[in-house]
Amino acid sequence: MSNPLVEVKDLKKHFSLGKGPFAKKNGRVVKAVDGVTFQINSGECFGLVGESGSGKSTTGRCILNLIRPTSGKVYFDGKPIFDSEEGVALNRREMLPLRKDMQIIFQDPNASLDPRMTVGEIVEEGIKKHGIAQGKQASELACDFLELCGLERATAKRYPSEFSGGQKQRIGIARALALSPRFVVADEPLSALDVSIQSQVLNLMSELKEKLNLTYLYISHDLKTVEYFCDKVGVLYLGTLMETGTTEETMTNPLHPYTKALFSAVPPDDPTAEDNTQRIKLIGEIPSATNMPSGCKFHTRCPYATDKCAQQEPMLVCTGGSHFVACHRWNEIKDL
Repeated sequence: MSNPLVEVKDLKKHFSLGKGPFAKKNGRVVKAVDGVTFQINSGECFGLVGESGSGKSTTGRCILNLIRPTSGKVYFDGKPIFDSEEGVALNRREMLPLRKDMQIIFQDPNASLDPRMTVGEIVEEGIKKHGIAQGKQASELACDFLELCGLERATAKRYPSEFSGGQKQRIGIARALALSPRFVVADEPLSALDVSIQSQVLNLMSELKEKLNLTYLYISHDLKTVEYFCDKVGVLYLGTLMETGTTEETMTNPLHPYTKALFSAVPPDDPTAEDNTQRIKLIGEIPSATNMPSGCKFHTRCPYATDKCAQQEPMLVCTGGSHFVACHRWNEIKDL
């Protein structure tokens, strides 16, 4: 069995609303990530899913230390990046050697590519910064990665504005892979692309995963691509992990009421089939991240909630194998 490459334990990120010259100092905070725990083994793809605002992107950026966590632990290859108990918090200079091994594919290629730089300069930048190569050798290496991502070498002399959305995302992937990283956070890499292009980019990422032995944190709200691409999946709701396990066991046998509702929204392959799962419609609105419900955060929308759910927050418990769920009543409602 592979050793964990990335370990996250009780990760929290709270944003204060009391900062800035025009902000009121009222002590209110947004609990974007509120106690997330999981690990990713070397060579795996871990999918993080949930509704918009559930804390997926913030979790990914905290792992890379692009955003400083509030508390918890983040370890990469057994070494601490952030550990609030031990007082470890790597600064920008201390993180620099790790940046080569930890990269990100941003959600919006239009916003993440500098329009004033050529494609070659964009991909070369990290290569030169980390001393992998310089001059003509760096340019050749950048062209090699552009070619690996399905782009012609001549594209290195052109600017991002000359490319389609799918091509821009390929440039972003080439930039991330140019440093030969071990771990890549793919932050909704398909959401800004046309449907016709999404499958091409996803297949490219899958091919490169096998070819380069990459480890991914794949953040998405597209459950079909998660089912195809990921080995394991974690389900976030209001910054809290509700369920996690292998993709197959979690998607075929969801245990948490929220997971059941989320996965029931996936369109069936054959809409006319008689055994299709009936759509579960949740009542109520998502609570405010500045005023979280007591107990289980999902109890205000859960049809199975009891007084215990409103009073006591459930812990992630193992239900067998690598399947974990945070629900007081999962054993009672698993067959519903």
